Amino acid sequence: MRLKRVEGDLCAACGRPSGVECVMMPLCKAGAGEKVKVACIHGERGLCARMAALGIYPGVEMHLLCTGRVRVNGGVLSLGKDISDKILVTPSP
Repeated sequence: MRLKRVEGDLCAACGRPSGVECVMMPLCKAGAGEKVKVACIHGERGLCARMAALGIYPGVEMHLLCTGRVRVNGGVLSLGKDISDKILVTPSP
């Protein structure tokens, strides 16, 4: 998902203001072997709290091992498609 913005506008995906261009996609759309950074999590308070407890929150870098499996802070987690749909990421430099 690629969203273009003009300075001062809000991101359609997460509502945050930022620079000229916003490149976000659901985690499930990232390819195996990619390193990504969590941009935001779309979900209710319980989901956000659970993800934070697992170490997944905005700003954290993850390495996608294969579909549904990510390495975060040295540990490997398995996430279902419904959860990985709600985690928006950007490519990590």
